[in-house]
Amino acid sequence: MAFRWLRELGSLPATVVDWWRRTTAAGLVEQWLVLGMLPGLLVSVWLVRPTAGLGFSLGADSLFESFHTLSTAFTANYIHASSRHLFDNLLNFWVTLFGIYPLVSIAGWHREFRLSAAVYLLVGPFVIAWLTLQTLGVVTDQPSVGFSGIVAAFLGFLPVVLAAAASEATDGEVDTVWAAVPFLCSLAVVFAVPSVWYFPSRPLLAGGLALCGFSIAGLLWRYDRPRRLGQYNRQLDPDLRLAFLIGSTVFVFGVAGALLFVRPGTNVWGHLAGYLVGFTVPYVVFVVRPLLFSVPE
Repeated sequence: MAFRWLRELGSLPATVVDWWRRTTAAGLVEQWLVLGMLPGLLVSVWLVRPTAGLGFSLGADSLFESFHTLSTAFTANYIHASSRHLFDNLLNFWVTLFGIYPLVSIAGWHREFRLSAAVYLLVGPFVIAWLTLQTLGVVTDQPSVGFSGIVAAFLGFLPVVLAAAASEATDGEVDTVWAAVPFLCSLAVVFAVPSVWYFPSRPLLAGGLALCGFSIAGLLWRYDRPRRLGQYNRQLDPDLRLAFLIGSTVFVFGVAGALLFVRPGTNVWGHLAGYLVGFTVPYVVFVVRPLLFSVPE
């Protein structure tokens, strides 16, 4: 029995690789750039340690105070304070992308993912720095560094691509607009549950977000109710079912790890900024905008 268990455990990596190849349609070059070269760049920066003056100072009066302040708002997201800091961010990044890529293939959202990722990597740092400065800047002037805000942006992409994949797998029975429901409900939980002293709970805001989420769910259920979910569920390919399970699990535990159960000193506000950007960009551009500008048949 023990030998059989060990043999099955030893075959797990090969099984995971086979599943990944079957469900992920992204090209090898893209996978290498996103999953290999980008983390390699972060590791190289850590090894060379050119961190002097590259952290974003929370003592600045404004993001646009000087060119140095604006430039460090970007560079700070790609340097780390310690090897553990770097390892944690890389691990979270890989796990998040492990949940995203199969769903991107199911939804056929390769272009949408690439454009969103470009915004996260190039524009996201400035939003993260701005919200961090507006919140933590009033309590400390220590520099802020780390890739975790951008990882949170990719986490924000998950509910959108989950809904898009569900829409594709059900021939449109599930509308991608449903992505707003788990996103708003997750924010409601984040603002209802206190994490660290500089990110206090806000019950009224949490209640408003929950109300918005449930209201959207109620309206969608009333006017565009999915009616054949059971049939699609029974017909769903096991590989696709596993992709939905992994994506949902990464989303739930990712939000908990980034915004709820955090160590003191964690830039929760930076994580929140990344999460907001991560959801808003694909949802507004690829879900809401086509609805507003679609031409009736």
